[in-house]
Parts: sequence; C-alpha cells; structure tokens
Amino acid sequence: MIGKCGKRAAIALFCGLLATSPGVPARAEQDAAVQRAIQYMRSRAGSQGLGESALMALAMLKAEVPATDPALATYLAKIRSRFTSNEFVPERQSGVGTYEAGACAMALATEDPVANRGYLALIASYLTTNQNANGTWDYTNRNSGDTSITQYGVLGLWEAENCGVPVHPSNWERLASWLISTQRGDGGWCYHPDEGGGNASETCSMTAAALGSLLICRRQLEPYRQSHREVSPLLVRLSAEVGSDFKPSIKEAEFEQATRRGISWLSAHFTTNPPLSGASPYYMLYGIERIGALADRQTLGRLDWYQRGGNFIRSSQQADGSWNAAHGVEPNTAWAVLFITKSTAKTIRRIQIQRLGAGTLLGGRGLPKDLTSMTIAGGRVVSRPMNGAIEGMLSVLEDPRADQADAAAAGLVDRYYREGPSSLRPYKPRFRKMLGDRDPGVRRVAAWALAHTGDMDVVPALIQAIEDPDDDVVNSARLGLQMISRKIEGLGPPSPSTIEQRKEAAAQWREWFTAIKPLDLDEDEPQRGPSAEGRPQP
Repeated sequence: MIGKCGKRAAIALFCGLLATSPGVPARAEQDAAVQRAIQYMRSRAGSQGLGESALMALAMLKAEVPATDPALATYLAKIRSRFTSNEFVPERQSGVGTYEAGACAMALATEDPVANRGYLALIASYLTTNQNANGTWDYTNRNSGDTSITQYGVLGLWEAENCGVPVHPSNWERLASWLISTQRGDGGWCYHPDEGGGNASETCSMTAAALGSLLICRRQLEPYRQSHREVSPLLVRLSAEVGSDFKPSIKEAEFEQATRRGISWLSAHFTTNPPLSGASPYYMLYGIERIGALADRQTLGRLDWYQRGGNFIRSSQQADGSWNAAHGVEPNTAWAVLFITKSTAKTIRRIQIQRLGAGTLLGGRGLPKDLTSMTIAGGRVVSRPMNGAIEGMLSVLEDPRADQADAAAAGLVDRYYREGPSSLRPYKPRFRKMLGDRDPGVRRVAAWALAHTGDMDVVPALIQAIEDPDDDVVNSARLGLQMISRKIEGLGPPSPSTIEQRKEAAAQWREWFTAIKPLDLDEDEPQRGPSAEGRPQP
C-alpha cells in the first residue's frame, strides 16, 4: 500500500491532534460547593424518580464520583430498571418521558459509552419514534414544538449517536430548520412559538436551550457537509453509512447567522432573575454552559458567563448543599453542579477521545498510490479495516516487512467498536511489547489499544509512554490515562511538549497511580519504552 521504508510511521491512527476544548476545572480546584452538593445527592439516593435519578447520576459522574459509589450505583440501577429486552420505558408519559430519556442517555454515555451502547440504542429508538414531523419533541397533546422538551430530546440523541448508534441526518436537519424558523427578530427564542402570552415570551432559558440544540444539530450535520466536498473519484464510500448520500440543505451561513444573533441576545439580556431568566436560573445556567462549550467561547459577547454564573451559584447554595428553584431541589442541584464542573466541555472531550482511531488517515504523508484500499467515512479518508483474527493484525503490525499496517490498525479499531474492550484484553502483553517498537506509528497503536482495555494494570505502561520522544505517542498515552482515571482534564503534558514537561507529567501520573493503586493489582512487567532517539532501550 505504501513504501516499506517508514511505512508504519504513516499509520495515522492518532496523527491528528484533538481540538482544544474549553477549559475544565481540575477536581482539586472545584471549591467546597461541589463536594457539599455531592453529599446532598448521596442523601437522596433511592427516593427519586427516574428523571431526577438520571440528573443526579450525571452530575455525580461529571464531578468525578466513581461509578462504584453506593449512592451513584443506586441512581444508575434506577436507570437500568427502565429497560426491557427491546425498549426503553420512561416512568412518566405525556411528553415528560423525553426529559427522562435525554437525562438517562447522558448519564449512561458518561458512565461507559461502550458497555451502555445497547441501552443508548433503545433510548434513540424511543426518541426518534416520538420525534415530530418538524423535528421537535412536545407534550402528547401538542405537536408544534416545545423548546424545553426538544432540548432534552436533542441531548439524548446526541449522546446516542456519538456512542455509535446510527441516527439519520434528516432528524437533525428537520429540527435545525425549525429552530432557525422560530428564532425571533432580535435573536431570542421562547417556550412555545405557536402560542401567545407568557409562553411566547423570550427568556434566557429558552434562548439557551434553542441555541444549544442548534449548535448540536450543526455539529452532527457537518460530517455530511464535508463528505460532499471534493474528493478523489477513486475513493469508495462505505455503503453501510447511515445517510451517506445525504446533502444538508441548510447553508453554513444560516447556522452562523442564527448563532451570532442568539449569542448577542444572551449577552444583552443575561440575568438570573425570573421571569427573564426563565423559571429556574439553574436550568438556564446549564444551558448557557452548553453554549460556551459547543461554541468554544469563554465569553458570550462581553458576558463572562462562567464567572457570572459561578458567582450566583456559589452565593445561593443552601446549608445542606442543595439549590432550589422551580422544578424542585434535586434537578436544580444537578444543574448547578453540571454548570460548575463544565459538564458539556467534558462530554465534548470524551467524544473527541472516542473518535480517536475511528478511522486511519495517512496524514501529512500523502495518500498511497493504491486508492482501492481506501474509503470515506464521515467525510474522512480512512483505511479499510482488515478482517480476520486479531492475532493476524498484530502479526502485520509487528512485521517490519509487512505493507498493510494501516489496515491492520484500522481492523483493531473496528473490532473494538464492534466487540468492546474484551476484544483487546487478551493481547495486553503484546501491546506492551509494541510500546518499545522502533516505529512511532506502532507505538501509537499500542498506546491506544492498552488504553481501550480500560484496565488499571496497563497504567504503568501508559505512564512510561508519556515520556516517548514522539508527540503523537505521548498524546495517545495521555488521552488513555485520562479515560482510565476519569480525569478528563488530565495531568498533562501539553501538546506539543518538551522533554521536561513530559517527565513532570509522568511523575504526576505516577503519584496519582500510587495513591489509588489497588493492593491486589496484578500488573505484568512493563516493557522498556523508546529512547530519545526513537529506538528501543536495551
């Protein structure tokens, strides 16, 4: 496929660096407000309905509470109790089930996007079945569109699709068209655009809900827009891609104009005081946080949204660690925590990590001469995954004479996304050995594979890879440690990084691992990593 000289260095499983997402406060920097809120949420476990339980579970997970926490486990068990073998069954009907479905999807995707994919597929089926012709969600006695309910339908479907559940792009475009059509002349949105009176009044809550939903629609449609940009006619599209021939009709300029006007409205009208804020300022602030993350903005116009919202939240916390407003204590407490922890930024970071290795692109080195082995997926040029046993894929990667290393790497990724971590775990010793390979492409694959086993015993090898001379290997190891540790903000190093920064980051990761390492952990002897010249150490 490509020349044997340096051919494995062209494995691009991780050659593209992740875009920088909005800053997420480190756990140590989260003030006592979050910790007091966690204690409150623990005290309420077992006494809440499905929607409240899902929001509490999501907030605790975003605050880095381990899934083994008894209270969090109780909330998660409540969520799982609402599934049969072939459907998701909400507790409440009349449209309220959409709120429950969206909250449950967010919690399950945050806990484990691979293990919970089956649950997420059932939620997606429920949401698409109940989606109106105009793309919205609403109460059962209405079908014109409820901006608030629609927000949670969008959040649930977004989480499902980003975890590998197919969603047809027309679902996103129909909704985006409705959102653009219901935006008021000054840039705001209301609760029920088809009604008069209070429900037709613009509020910060509904403007944040609508704009956040529109930004998600824009993200989910972008791959289809890219797929219609000029590519080589020799490349073959994957026939199984959902909506692979779909061409978005909404112009990018329409998204941009609606976004700009919505942000301008929020900047001019932001308040935490009802009625302009909406019924609950905490519900509104969670929507504002979502916009900040999705639009990658630290400010909305002149509004420092995180500082203003954070000050309000910290000043209004009750003695027991909760917050209260319309809709009840438990949801408001969850929304406040989701704002403080910058939860959507963490979701975006997780999605970026999941997409690492979703396809291989021979980035920076040009396409191979034989384009028959390449295809297009999600608007990107990728290698067609190798089929067969994983042992065969590893043999190709380990053989310096082989010329299908990129296809073998794609095969490993494909097998993982079809079968989960169990497909990689039997080969951990070989992946550890591959971390000492002369070729940085092979080392990148090895770091990715070890990370995606999800096992604690691979942490020492990944920490060692933090000091690799190849920046892409370092990034793969860092992202893997972030996934396993659930420290989405990470302990470094930055990218790109110096030798000193890598050593410092490795020391911090070792300190973390020493503090949390189970006493009975049975870890294999890690292989020596490459030297500064990129060659294995003796």
